[in-house]
Amino acid sequence: MTSEKHQRGENWKRRVTNWLAEGFRPMPVGKWEWFLMALFFAPVVLHDFWDFHPFAYERQPVPVGIAKLIDLTWLHQPWVFPAFKILAITGLISYVAGRGLVFSLPLLTILHTLMRTYENSQGSIHHSHHMITLVLLAQSGVVVTFKVKEWRRGKKVRFPEGLSLRSHLLYYTQGTVAATYVIAALSKAINSKLMWVWNSPYVAFDFVKAQRQQYFKLLEPEFAGDTGAAEWVLSHPMLARIGFGGAFFLELFALIALKNRPWAFWTGVALICLHRGIFLIMHLRFYNSELVLLIFFLNLPYWIWRFTAGRRRVPGESLAAG
Repeated sequence: MTSEKHQRGENWKRRVTNWLAEGFRPMPVGKWEWFLMALFFAPVVLHDFWDFHPFAYERQPVPVGIAKLIDLTWLHQPWVFPAFKILAITGLISYVAGRGLVFSLPLLTILHTLMRTYENSQGSIHHSHHMITLVLLAQSGVVVTFKVKEWRRGKKVRFPEGLSLRSHLLYYTQGTVAATYVIAALSKAINSKLMWVWNSPYVAFDFVKAQRQQYFKLLEPEFAGDTGAAEWVLSHPMLARIGFGGAFFLELFALIALKNRPWAFWTGVALICLHRGIFLIMHLRFYNSELVLLIFFLNLPYWIWRFTAGRRRVPGESLAAG
């Protein structure tokens, strides 16, 4: 009996090891596939540049991030925002074209970081735009790293067969996005001393707080008095723990998206559903996060190709050839 248990344990250990060994590395990404990702992501970034109110702030009363090191009030000057828009458009054209990425991506990252750091230095921090900055930062890190390698070696980097710079751009973009959810889950666990899931019914008070904040911000009657969701959570604590616990572990294990395309797809679907649920209950919007998940995790053009023309080919070879 002991030997049988030991054998079963070894089998499970072998299966887990084999499962972890398969995937979790960059995969072939076709030129057309990355072009569509860049084409879809560029308007999201451009909207984030346009959705900035340069003359709304004259000071940085509560500096955060780099605003603690340098004064960002010069961003209030009349010439800055038009210049940023021109530079952003130029950088995004370069980004979509796939040319000069070593210059355009760091430029976009710096501009976006300056704008949103200044906005968050007004005494009220929010996370509506951080996902855009992180994606730009991750992709900048990839292109700069490979460019430095080329400079040191004096020749172009040779990728393993089927892989390319595009493969690493997608892989580290997904990894960076997934890591934000893991960090969110870990912060919940650490700050609550591992009691977050058990104490999660008290999130009901955050429901009411978020709704009231939206009411005083927008003065919309729909946010004034609806406490139905909060009351239900407090009345059904165990069901609430199951629901919130599922969301917690979804965040905690979000890096599973890096295993392969199907895992990335379904993790993206689950996280978008999580954001939709938060919006319905708390009226908190995470449009940028949802769009990033839609573009880089769900990657619908790939699946359309996969189940039409691509189903008669070997995906890796076909994409590498593209």
